[in-house]
Amino acid sequence: MEFDKIVYAIADNIISGLGATTAENTDKVLAEKTGIGPVDDKSLYPEPFPAQRIDDRKLTTSTAYQQAKAKGMHRLEQLMVASASEALARTPIDVEADDVIFIFSSTKGNIRLLDGAKGKVPNDAFLDQMAKRVSQFFGAKNDPLVISNACISGVLAQVVAMRLLKSGSYTTAIIIGGDELTEFVISGFESFKSVSANPCKPYDAQRDGLSMGEGVATLIVSTNAALAGKHPIMLAGGASSNDANHISGPSRTGDGLYFSMRNAMAEAGANASEIDLIDAHGTATPYNDEMESKAIGLAGLNKAPLVSLKGYFGHTLGASGLLETIICLECMRRGIRPRTLNFEQLGVPVPVNVSTKTEPAQLRTVLKTASGFGGCNAAVVISSEKRGKDYTATTETKATATCRISNQKVQLNGTTVYDGTGDADYGQFIRNAFKAIAQPYMKFPKMDDQCKLALTATEYLLKDHGTDDCGEEDVALLLACNASSLDTDVRHQEVIDIKDPYMPSPAIFVYTLANIMEGEICIRHKMKGENLCLVTGGKKESSGFLTNYANLLLAEGRAKKCLIGYADYLQGKYEAEITLIEKKQ
Repeated sequence: MEFDKIVYAIADNIISGLGATTAENTDKVLAEKTGIGPVDDKSLYPEPFPAQRIDDRKLTTSTAYQQAKAKGMHRLEQLMVASASEALARTPIDVEADDVIFIFSSTKGNIRLLDGAKGKVPNDAFLDQMAKRVSQFFGAKNDPLVISNACISGVLAQVVAMRLLKSGSYTTAIIIGGDELTEFVISGFESFKSVSANPCKPYDAQRDGLSMGEGVATLIVSTNAALAGKHPIMLAGGASSNDANHISGPSRTGDGLYFSMRNAMAEAGANASEIDLIDAHGTATPYNDEMESKAIGLAGLNKAPLVSLKGYFGHTLGASGLLETIICLECMRRGIRPRTLNFEQLGVPVPVNVSTKTEPAQLRTVLKTASGFGGCNAAVVISSEKRGKDYTATTETKATATCRISNQKVQLNGTTVYDGTGDADYGQFIRNAFKAIAQPYMKFPKMDDQCKLALTATEYLLKDHGTDDCGEEDVALLLACNASSLDTDVRHQEVIDIKDPYMPSPAIFVYTLANIMEGEICIRHKMKGENLCLVTGGKKESSGFLTNYANLLLAEGRAKKCLIGYADYLQGKYEAEITLIEKKQ
């Protein structure tokens, strides 16, 4: 059996309101049929709204779905099991092998479990527990990875998988992305006034907001060439970045997304004229689509056909980047370019070539992009041509400094530099600790407790071991946590539990994403390099992976320095340990 370091797309599946297989979903897209329709469900939102929903009754023929249901697994987990089973059924992959890894992308997972929990956090609401239940259903031996990087999660999961496989850490990755419609999410986006009253119109002059959707998708990738088939498609390049602009608003220049696009294309060895299609985020919100047009212009891709699939599926959050990539894979196989549904008249400041009809087209190389809250961006290049490079570089690294915060003390390289044991509580401690090291910062009081924790640890770390010698793209930020944003999630749930008056708070909702702590750090220190937010079982479970991943980025020249570590806060319990890593001189 032949093995190489080209990462092949082996098998896939999509479950959405359009169907329970990739073929069914693609057929509907190419027939220009939308899954978005009116939803009048008071358990989701007091007023009707347009969205795309999965009809669970269409999955009753799935044996895996029924087994997961019988085991008492939660709805999202049942859907993930059904999707992964359908994809795995078309491969000979042994999921119990040591060289197979499950990677999950989700923003909120089983967040519906907070409804009725009255401020308590059920164990099943933790993202790492969801991932373990699904991967263990298949008998997986390796602990799964959970990437929760807002709306780029599905694209970033592919980038991480590609890097792990190219570096030889694993042979096969089973990537599963999923999020479901919940009152928690709908109320939050409605509080931002970002949900349109009509099906969304990406890039259109009359666009006025997004449409919500739910979906689950599975993509299996492998370096095993024997599984690639006669006409293989590959993950050829990928990258992530940060805008360092605002936690809920995209860059006004498009530079952050452009960095991801440029770096992904550079790794794939693809220039602008070789991109046959851009499948962009295209949420149809005014600022997102405007920003994307600017990034596309910076990348010299104005003439490349551009499509957004949000008009078919709505915004499926952690599933979106994966689901949309799979549609692109199938369109490449069929030789058809899809239309951007509901687009009529260009309404973005930089001219872009929006696809206005479904038609035959040779799609050899496709660029998939995504952007999200916290300023995060990601891009991946998929191609039917052998592109990209092996990861062969190695380097020796060193830990320059480590900051640890726990038990109301801040320690730098093992020495206590702030002792807050006299402070009344965590709130007073973290405020005083930050004041002791930094000048007044107006944004600090507005942050949630986890962001304050991560930012304070970074502030101490960079005070005497800074990154002043680095450019804005030279520092990678790789953080992990266990509770994700569950502490703030509880606060948002408590707000929406009050039905009269029903007033979800955008100021709270924006912090219901784990990666926002990275966004706050990037804004404060003007960092626009690689970003990654993992949700793991704890600090020990994340440290080895983050160290190895940082070494990979440093060796490949993706960063000159890396900030890696752990920052976790939940209902008064907290711990942070962040380390600055760089190459040895």
